[in-house]
Amino acid sequence: MIGEPRVVLEGEGARVDYRERFLEGAERDALVEELEGARASFDHDQVRIFGRTIPSPRLVCAFGDEGTVYRYSGIDRGALPWTPVLRVVRDRIAALVGQPFTYGLVNLYRDGRDRLGWHADDEKDIAPDSCIASLSLGAARPFQLRRRVARSPVHEVMLQDGSLLLMHGATQRLYKHQLPARVRITEPRFNITFREIRSSR
Repeated sequence: MIGEPRVVLEGEGARVDYRERFLEGAERDALVEELEGARASFDHDQVRIFGRTIPSPRLVCAFGDEGTVYRYSGIDRGALPWTPVLRVVRDRIAALVGQPFTYGLVNLYRDGRDRLGWHADDEKDIAPDSCIASLSLGAARPFQLRRRVARSPVHEVMLQDGSLLLMHGATQRLYKHQLPARVRITEPRFNITFREIRSSR
């Protein structure tokens, strides 16, 4: 079921839309089952901070078109083949936004201690100003955005189970976003970010 969109922010070529009830029922459960079945393929990104290499505070896996590789934070992450339900969901989102998606990066937040800090998805591998679609499955978590200027106000939306967030146009050029820690949350959450990757290796 595709819920009615709510505009989180809009202006200067950027727009973020939120649909609280995008994926529900048996299809939602089937997709979670696919991702749970791929748990052995999830691992940590190794992030270099202040000269030290440490594991990222979440687990990561990727699915995509054959030969597609996404380079971010000094990491080249290849993709497993699309699973059947994930492919169907990807195609539905692509039809909704009128854009192909060739890659799905999946973050597994095991509980509220897992997090993702301020960043923008502005890597050269991503088609410029293309939509990035974020599908949430599991525990509700707050998602925050702010302009790339000092003392900008923070926009926050609570990403519910089965919800879809769409970041359009200049959003990645003008804004950063994060998923902050919330230590009281004990349930896991899968987050799939569908991207149009323009290069393969």
